[in-house]
Amino acid sequence: MKHKTLTVILCLFAVHAISQTSWTYYSENPVLAMEPETYIWGAYGQPSVITHNDTVKMWYAVVETNDPDTVARGRIHYAWSVDGINWTKHADNPVLDVGNDGEWDKAWLDTPGIVWDGNEFKLYYYGDSTYQAGQQNTAIGLATSDDGIHWTKQGKVLEKGEFDDWDGHHVELPAVDFDSISNLYTMYYTGMDNSNYPDAGFMQIGYATSPDGYNWDKFQNNPVIQYGDNPSWNDTGSGGAAILYSDGIYEMWYSGVKTVEEPYESWDSVKVGYAVSLDGKHWIQYPSNPVLTANAGDSTAFWAIDVIRDEAENHYKLYFESEHWHYQDPFNPDTTYAINAIFYATAPRDVLFSPDCNVSVSDDVTINQGESTQIFASGGDYYHWIPEADLNNPYIADPIATPDTTTTYKVIVVSDSCINTAEVVVTVEDPVFFEQNVSKNMTVSPNTFYDKTTVFIPENQNGTIDLKISDAQGKIVRSFSNIDRKKVSIDKGNLPAGLYVFCLYVDAELSEKVKVVLK
Repeated sequence: MKHKTLTVILCLFAVHAISQTSWTYYSENPVLAMEPETYIWGAYGQPSVITHNDTVKMWYAVVETNDPDTVARGRIHYAWSVDGINWTKHADNPVLDVGNDGEWDKAWLDTPGIVWDGNEFKLYYYGDSTYQAGQQNTAIGLATSDDGIHWTKQGKVLEKGEFDDWDGHHVELPAVDFDSISNLYTMYYTGMDNSNYPDAGFMQIGYATSPDGYNWDKFQNNPVIQYGDNPSWNDTGSGGAAILYSDGIYEMWYSGVKTVEEPYESWDSVKVGYAVSLDGKHWIQYPSNPVLTANAGDSTAFWAIDVIRDEAENHYKLYFESEHWHYQDPFNPDTTYAINAIFYATAPRDVLFSPDCNVSVSDDVTINQGESTQIFASGGDYYHWIPEADLNNPYIADPIATPDTTTTYKVIVVSDSCINTAEVVVTVEDPVFFEQNVSKNMTVSPNTFYDKTTVFIPENQNGTIDLKISDAQGKIVRSFSNIDRKKVSIDKGNLPAGLYVFCLYVDAELSEKVKVVLK
């Protein structure tokens, strides 16, 4: 099918709230939709958006016929934009079609999730081999591409759980990220249970990781975002995660579905919630959820969302599917139709790291090995500390810490008006070691210092003398070779507070180790 550029005139509706952000959604005219005057019919939705090489790129699902196939099926399309508002559809859409007879995805493709890992595009998608007949034969599949247009399918990569599992009915809506430092892929996917079998029941969000993008392990404590208590804005389900990571914080936006009474349908109630996390596995849902709700009388529902951040303007752009769009029959002006299309919303980044935050934490502290200390934070309503292992409760403002080694504890603090992070360093000393810290080979004084300490090497040390300083993880941070004097002055420099090990080498052989604390 051939498509031309779709330029839209936007009408806007502002949603003001004492919330994570004040969202403005643009309605009436979508950013991507079918073109009635061409009679190329299609229901548009499920946007997945990234900024790549200064271009905003979107992969999305379209329900359409595709000659010679006269059955309307879900397929994956592609469009690009320089501003995120005016989009150019790829001339030869769809870019990813249903499979051939006998293949697992022969009947339907949907819910694309895109990631660029520095080498190639990876597109994760929902596939179905039983056309509109339940999800018994569905999974999340993978396709790879060098240009985002020409794709090679790689088969299924994530399947639904067992019948009684939270994701036992089907899985969909993958949101995938790649961390180039750890070389780890992460996926947030939506699962449905069988509590309303044969139809789907409650909807929740799970987490999975992969070392290569092909082989995935589901998190043992899934789901990471659950549905809410009844009655609430998401008491039927939470799904369709959109993930951003920056400045040490994971942000998630997701759709919530509420149980409603006839003649309305639950999907008419879809709103947007927000959550934050330090590690991507343990989430604090924003106290004032939902953060994006339709105005009274407006039929907009915010489903299958994705979010990108405009760093230059410090705001977010959110794309969503809704059936709000009503278009006029080109040959019958009195006749209008409603069909799914893709819409757009924006919000400033006004609460995350807000200058109005009043977050404080306890001072760094030094304890002896085996001792405990209480650390605390203030300025919020909800807290999460990591690492969790040596804390009596990582979800309170003032946990008790009993670390075996020097540990930096990071906390995220959440309230209606502020989301921020802070750190507390607990330095652990070995009292027995420091009592014996004076040796025949090397002395460090003071061995607990703030700005400067001195290494003394006795005159009886012969041979080539080297000194290496490593941190608590064993990484060498300073090195002094072929020392020709009997004392070395060590400045703090840019070293962070913590435990260090000073290692003396004589003729390349380890002669002495001394533990030293930098405060």
